[in-house]
Amino acid sequence: MRVRRYVSLLLVVPLLALSACGDDDEGGEGAGGGQQGQLAGTSITFSISLDQAEQAAIDDLVRQFESRTGADVTVTAITSSDLPGKLRVDVGAGRPTVHLFAQDNLALAVLVQDNLVEDLSDVQVPPEVLTSMTPERFNGRQYFLPFRPNVRVAYVNSDRFRSANARPPTTTEEYRTVAQTLRNAGGGPKVTMSLAQGDPAAVTISEWIVAFGGNPLILNDDGSVRAFEFIQGMWRDGLLARESLLGKFDTEPEYLIGETAWLAQNWPVTSAQLNEQGLLGRFDVYEGPRGPARAAHVIGGDVLGIPRGVSPEQRRAAVELAQFLVSKQAQETLAERNAWPSVRSDAYGRVPTEQKETFDAVQKALESGWYRPNVVYWSDVSEQMNAAIRRTLEGNENVRTVLDELHGRIEAAARQKGAQYPPTS
Repeated sequence: MRVRRYVSLLLVVPLLALSACGDDDEGGEGAGGGQQGQLAGTSITFSISLDQAEQAAIDDLVRQFESRTGADVTVTAITSSDLPGKLRVDVGAGRPTVHLFAQDNLALAVLVQDNLVEDLSDVQVPPEVLTSMTPERFNGRQYFLPFRPNVRVAYVNSDRFRSANARPPTTTEEYRTVAQTLRNAGGGPKVTMSLAQGDPAAVTISEWIVAFGGNPLILNDDGSVRAFEFIQGMWRDGLLARESLLGKFDTEPEYLIGETAWLAQNWPVTSAQLNEQGLLGRFDVYEGPRGPARAAHVIGGDVLGIPRGVSPEQRRAAVELAQFLVSKQAQETLAERNAWPSVRSDAYGRVPTEQKETFDAVQKALESGWYRPNVVYWSDVSEQMNAAIRRTLEGNENVRTVLDELHGRIEAAARQKGAQYPPTS
């Protein structure tokens, strides 16, 4: 049995240069379940960024794939922000050192725009994959394959809610009322909203804007204004804990455990963390409140892609590994061991009993999921959302005035990067 290798790409390059000469072009069957040894002699590198606790499950799946196919897979980690630069170097040199990658579903446009990825329109997506989980096409072509969705759900401290005679809010109007009830019962705000600088704030604000009928790319339309006015009002009235400004994936569980928050939204890995400490039973988990226009949940997570220019043998192996990772067996493993939501509708059979409520909430949230648009100026949108939070909450500035100004900055950034603006949808 091979020992899994997590290595720097600087060490991978020589290995791949030598192994590429001996690749076998015999094919296997789909879903990574090709005939035994069909990919023997083929070496590929799979890039995926993981938390330490998530590595073992991926390690085991890759080991199974190697055993079934005879392929040799090196696993490495390139961050989402570093991947485009890495591929530009590799593709430009005509010698890819990565053959399959998992990439943030929001960071895809630049890969297509710079012609860095293979057209995968010939690869069939299993029918069990939820239609809503199929990655966005570009110019009618499929460049990316489904892998790992993610979506935030709401955590409710059931004992504290019961003592406050409160129920989990299902609408934004109820959300405000419940926040006031909890504040009165707890002697201070007991709701956190993930507004930490950067992506956490952008995810939260995107959900609220869409829930109020706005477009985050515009930022100063009526829905965006209403969303910011709602949040500003809650902040001004002391209904949101100040810890919200530091709220993100790794601090929200601390707020829940320490009862800084009796109500918070976060990614479902929170359930696994609470369960490890024997605390999950203290919380009710549900999909969260819907806005006046719709329920809106940002779909995060990763999709799979193959860099342009890989050899036919390595492309075959990369496609088979991608198909294996989206198979029912692999997706069940990732749901069970990593608490990952699945792109499939049939992959929750082995979820631990104590986490079934979480995954029921996840599936409901995914039904109203919203993909952030893949535009080359999204980082500028995120920057202005963060600026809006600081100015309207901490600075208590007029929402309409602030958003009109920041909208202008987004428009200028989009035009500077050659993007169509305003967006068509």
